Amino acid sequence: MSTSYAEERTSVFSGIKRYNGVGVIIIVYAILGLTVVYPLFVMLLRAFTENDQGIGFDKIVEVMFRPEVLDAFKITMITCISAVVIATVTGVSLAWFVARTNMPGKRFFDALNMLPFYLSNVVGALAWQAIASPRTGLLNKLFEPLIGGPILDIYSMEGMIIVFGLFYTPYVYLFTLGSLQSMDPSLEDAARINGAGVLQTAIRITLPLSAPAILSASILVFVTSAGAFGVPLLLGGPGGDKTLSTLIFTYVSSYPADFAGGTILSTFLFIFTAGLTLLQIKLLMGRKFTTITGKGYRPKLIDLGRYKWVAFGFNSLYLFLVIGPFCVLALISMQDAWVGSFQFDRITFEHFYEVVFVDEVARRGLTNSLTIALVGATVAVLFCFSLAVIIHRTNLPGRLGIVALAMLPLTVPGIVLGIGYLIVALKTPLYGTLAIMVIAYVAHFLPTGLRNIESIVISMSKELDECARVCGASWWKAMQKIILPLCIPGMISTWILLFVIFIREVSSSIMLYVHGTETMSVALIRMMESRPLGVSAAFSIVQTVLLLVCAFSVRLLPTGRRD
Repeated sequence: MSTSYAEERTSVFSGIKRYNGVGVIIIVYAILGLTVVYPLFVMLLRAFTENDQGIGFDKIVEVMFRPEVLDAFKITMITCISAVVIATVTGVSLAWFVARTNMPGKRFFDALNMLPFYLSNVVGALAWQAIASPRTGLLNKLFEPLIGGPILDIYSMEGMIIVFGLFYTPYVYLFTLGSLQSMDPSLEDAARINGAGVLQTAIRITLPLSAPAILSASILVFVTSAGAFGVPLLLGGPGGDKTLSTLIFTYVSSYPADFAGGTILSTFLFIFTAGLTLLQIKLLMGRKFTTITGKGYRPKLIDLGRYKWVAFGFNSLYLFLVIGPFCVLALISMQDAWVGSFQFDRITFEHFYEVVFVDEVARRGLTNSLTIALVGATVAVLFCFSLAVIIHRTNLPGRLGIVALAMLPLTVPGIVLGIGYLIVALKTPLYGTLAIMVIAYVAHFLPTGLRNIESIVISMSKELDECARVCGASWWKAMQKIILPLCIPGMISTWILLFVIFIREVSSSIMLYVHGTETMSVALIRMMESRPLGVSAAFSIVQTVLLLVCAFSVRLLPTGRRD
């Protein structure tokens, strides 16, 4: 008996036999289980066992109440909360200025406000060292004759807060900007008709309507800051203002290694960040925030009057604090020796020649990072596209569970996932290879890739492939001829985004690298320990230029997404 088109549409794989579809789901779950769930499970198991002799609750209590652990927890909390406050206030303000006001130069600022997202915060920490190091920082050298000492010591908790706050502002900016641009302005108009001023309307109407986006971004900043490694390592100070992430690294990298302490702290950090994510979901589930209606509208710009130049100055100051230190770093890279001030008679480009053609650590870092980023971004995009198609273009059983597994790494700090992969890979041929780093990177940033490609696949009307099916095309043919070509520009944009993220990643790779597999961020950290500042600065500029080229490429794509 022939099958009607309506029945065919509801078949499990739209023309593919049911057992084949079930086989695909099994394979997908197996891949996600091995790459996402298994490393975390092994880490959790290791934390609750000691010498494979059962549950080690005594060890857990002993580790969690160590003085250095309590200090690290306090420093982590203060640093993360302060970074959230700075990033949220700055990001929301910038988003409101760009989206809803008549601030001059909005198009210019919109392009540059996302710049820190594409840059390495490890390089950012080095750049702030260049201007705020107590002995050789340019800023401190300028003010030393006036105040008799350094104006800012970057090697402190305050230094970490500054760098985190500046570099995580784009997360809040991006989330809030989208919310403000899609908001129905009639709600604000009604408030102003009833006598509310600009500031009162923003506080009582605009910001509450954007609360889900702001809250999501704030929690993301907190979780990301809690798991960050490079900035606390470089700016924590010689004696150590250690955060949980740097203390985990200290435990695992010391001799003899304290794997029990490292895995217990990693488990605590994972549970803590996962709990924050669940709290975010709970806070948002019971609330309704309707900002988009069926009525056509265009967001109305608010006239700030003479205060528009205050907004202009605020945005300019933010960009100066981000871009200025990188400019100083570029000047240092062209000095044969840095003494706290730029001198024209010391200009040289030998440092760039050295890091590109001579220094083995720098060359390995560059080669390894490019290899990992090229392979990893390609694998991630293809895998994420396959998952998005299975979730949104088939009726396969169990497909919705894929989303939960794929999004799990969103709650896992990179150093925690790195610990899990380290334990898994230690006794396998994968240990000390670039392959384990590629797998770890893809697993860690799977939510980012899937979220971007999902939005592309969802935006494609199902009528497109249904029309192809009516005309006799198979499911595979419809995907090949219609859906895939339409998704390619967005997939390229996602590929570039992941390439950038993989190039600047440090938290996972710091746990997995061995001699010969250093990435650019790891190589930079190693170079800073033993090489002159000019050499490290030159290598940082090479990485920054590479990332900026990628960021510019994203903006050139007609359908590129800026995530």
